[in-house]
Amino acid sequence: MNFNRIVLIGTVQGNPETKYTTESGVSISKFVLAAARPPRQDGRVEYDHIPVVAFGKAADYSAENLRANSTVLVEGRIQVNQRENNGQRFSQTEINAGVVRVFGAGQGAAPAAVPAPPPAQAAQPETAANPFSGSTLDDVPF
Repeated sequence: MNFNRIVLIGTVQGNPETKYTTESGVSISKFVLAAARPPRQDGRVEYDHIPVVAFGKAADYSAENLRANSTVLVEGRIQVNQRENNGQRFSQTEINAGVVRVFGAGQGAAPAAVPAPPPAQAAQPETAANPFSGSTLDDVPF
């Protein structure tokens, strides 16, 4: 059995670019998501900048609600696109998003602006970098 599913939480880098297909009018939204890697031993956190593409309703939601520095959840699948240019082969890995949601937004509601984190969260950056710190195997539901 094969399974291609990914869930990412990260920060949108720049505003999404949204276009519409000429034939069917389907919306396509592209943006880059910065997702943190686990902290290194010296405490530094590095980020992966992952291209995301959304179609249809997910693209419409992205165009209406995502802005630079929005914290979002993206659920979808990994897709590797390969092309050839002047005899050289290129590949690009991106996320084909089926679900895009801004953190802090209710179902179907768009926030006017991405709210700043409360002072209690700002005082605990180690929790923000690793949401599983302090967890044990007894905390795992399966």
